Order: sequence, then structure tokens, then C-alpha cells
Amino acid sequence: MKLPVRYLLPGMVLASPIISNNKQLLLGKGVILTAKIISSLKKFGILVADVTILSKDFEAPSNEIDYGVRLNAVSLVEELVMGGGTVNYKKILLTVDSIIGEILEGKEVTSNLTNLCSVDMYTFAHCVDVCILSIAAGVLLNYDRKKLLTLGTGSLLHDIGKIKVPLMILNKPEKLTPEEFEEMKRHSDYGYEMSKAIYDLTVLSKEIILNHHEKYDGSGYPRGLKGEKISDMAAICSVADVYNAITTDRIYRKALPPHEAYEMIMAAGDLMFKNEIALTLLKLIKPYPVGSAVTLSNGLKGIVIDLKEELIFRPVIKIIETKEIVDLKNQHNLVITGLLNNEEVQKLALN
Repeated sequence: MKLPVRYLLPGMVLASPIISNNKQLLLGKGVILTAKIISSLKKFGILVADVTILSKDFEAPSNEIDYGVRLNAVSLVEELVMGGGTVNYKKILLTVDSIIGEILEGKEVTSNLTNLCSVDMYTFAHCVDVCILSIAAGVLLNYDRKKLLTLGTGSLLHDIGKIKVPLMILNKPEKLTPEEFEEMKRHSDYGYEMSKAIYDLTVLSKEIILNHHEKYDGSGYPRGLKGEKISDMAAICSVADVYNAITTDRIYRKALPPHEAYEMIMAAGDLMFKNEIALTLLKLIKPYPVGSAVTLSNGLKGIVIDLKEELIFRPVIKIIETKEIVDLKNQHNLVITGLLNNEEVQKLALN
């Protein structure tokens, strides 16, 4: 049903995408609304939304980074790209600092904005998601605010070189040819050259832009750096970049669920990433985030309602059919066997 935004409630699910006044996709079909998302929709002048009414059992987590902060950051990256690389450095610093403030308040960092965006918006949203994850990792590594600004700025700008990569390559729905992949790989060099023109951008931020595809075993690009020759900040951005990419739907493949992405990064170990950095990023990943709809090994379906940091694979679940609360920590004969997708969640809501 279509409702004025002022009547929306947390826990409702979008039945149709929400398009901004300038024709950009803001939210995709199937997104569960939170109080902060609803507040941001009002700020962006959205008047009406097509929603499915969910029961109170489908409450979404509310401790996420403010959606308006995220969208403002996406708009900044879009402005940068559409301006051909012209950068208002002060505006970038203010945007990154607002993200740092949200993370230092303990806000949730692993919900992907990129999965809510259109193909054309992917690069913008991806830069913001990688920036958020990178800053959160920096906080865990006890970086001070100055270092967090350096890390966040480099991570926010890490893909600006894609401005110079042809759109037919960036948005190609099939596997790239060897020649096309070589051109795609040049975005690191393109971005680094562009960064030289950004007054006051630190050397470390520029290194993030240049080296975020370098791998610990020397198999990365553009220079094939190995081990300690890759700065920790570039290494942080590299892991965040990979995690966000593999957990995001693309034209040519479906996203991996968080628990599979967790295992993939863990398995990569010191081959792709510096182990300390990879383990730090993994502390941020919730394989089954609060609000996830899951299937259990006994066939029952439920919603993750609580999660203990030391038992991230054994959350507390509310069973949809019976309203029973099941703490997997105490249920050794039960395991999570799968995640429900947005369409399955909507079917449950209608039932």
C-alpha cells in the first residue's frame, strides 16, 4: 500500500523502490525501514512510499550509521565524479569526520548501502561503504582522530580513478576481456595522478588510492608490492574493498551472504591480506546481523534479535511461527542453514 512518509513505521518493508527528486535510486525494493531511514526520507523530501506492513516481530536494528550521513557522503562522491575529479577538500574532511563521529558513538557499520543502489550509483555507494568499514577498523586499531581522517579520506576517494575508465567496462554485465581488465586495473594509477592535484591530501591518503589493490603475497596491482611494503592503511582499505564488493549484488553475480564472505576472508589469510588487518576487519563482520531472517536446521524460520560478540555464529533468534525465543548458544542440536532473501521476507510478512 502507498502511505505518506509521515505515517511510515520502523519494521515496514518497501514494496517498491524509492526514487529521489533527481531520478536517483535511494532505496531498493525489500528494504526494512528503520526510524533513521524514515527520518532521512523526510529530509530528502520524499512524500510517499509503497510499503508492506510487517508485524512487530520484524523490528529492524536501529543502531546503524545515520542514513542521511551515508547519503550525504554518496552525494559528495557523485559530485566529485560528475565534476570530473574536482574536489572540495574541506567538504570531504567534514563528511569523513561526520562518519568518524557516528562510528565512535558505536553505530553499526556493516550494512551495505551498495545493495540499495542502482548500477550507475554503485561506485559512489561502494566508496562510502569502504570508507565506513575502514574507519571502523582504524578505531579497533586505536588510531587517533587525525589518522582516522587520513584513512577515511583515502578510503572515500580510493576509486576516483574509475572516472577515467569507460562506462562500458565499468558496467559490463559479463566477465571482462583481458584487455578490458587491464584498463580497469589502471584506475589505481588514474586515481593516484588525480590525487596529486588535491591540495592538502596527505601522502598516506594518496597511497591508499594507489595501493588498495596490492596483495600481501605480491600478486596485486599496480606495482606488485609485497608484505610490509604495503602501508597498513592501504591494507585496511584493501580488505574493506574486497568485503564490500563480494557482499554486494552486481549485474554479473549475486552477493555472498556475510557468513560466506567471513569464511572467504579468513581463508585468504596472509596470501591476500596482512593477517592482523584481516582479523581486525573480521571483528566488524556480523555473519548473521540483528534483523536477519534465517532458516534453522529443524526447518523453522526466525529473526535474529540479539548477537554476542564472542559467539557471532550462535545468535539469539525469535521463531516467526511460534514467537519462541531460541538462544543458539544453548541449543547445540540446532544450526543456521540459510538466510532468507527479501522476497521470502515479504512473503512471510504477507502471511
